[in-house]
Amino acid sequence: MTLQTDSPKQKFIGTALRLFSDRGFYGASLADVAAELGLTKQSILYHFKTKEALYGAVLADVAQRFDTIIDEVLQQDHRGEKKLHVFLERLFEHARLAPYDGRLIARELLDNLDRVESSRKWYLKTFLDKSVSLLAEVPRWRYRTEAEQTAATYQLIGAVSYFTISEPTLEAIWGTQKLEDTRNVFISTLLLRL
Repeated sequence: MTLQTDSPKQKFIGTALRLFSDRGFYGASLADVAAELGLTKQSILYHFKTKEALYGAVLADVAQRFDTIIDEVLQQDHRGEKKLHVFLERLFEHARLAPYDGRLIARELLDNLDRVESSRKWYLKTFLDKSVSLLAEVPRWRYRTEAEQTAATYQLIGAVSYFTISEPTLEAIWGTQKLEDTRNVFISTLLLRL
């Protein structure tokens, strides 16, 4: 999902999100982003001094959306497993409505190996930390170690991401009805595994 705004910066970020999620950091250039918008590379460099700065802005934008999801869920009156269920449903819905966000994160995890040593900002850290604390509110997870809570949280988020990213392929394999039936029980089935 790309935010619609008149801001040139936001247009650059939205276009770059799509290109980086489709091609990865190394496969998309500033010239590609500019060409998509019918602009020159210099117009992007005016707002973002480097490709890395644009990529960082894209990651920050994606992270902000994930932070909003977890913050809204944490503010709800639900408790324990119900709150976790709501969180996973919201994450699932977001992943389906904003597929570029999930694809970009998957690309970042795969393509970031060369940049991991020099990265100074981990944009999804707050989201992940808050997600772990949400799982820790579930009674059967409350007294587990932080490592176990973190591993389970990462598995849940990963399962949601993997399923939604692969939906087009699953539809081709299984057909629309089987995919829809599976989608309808995905979160409840995932929670049974906890």
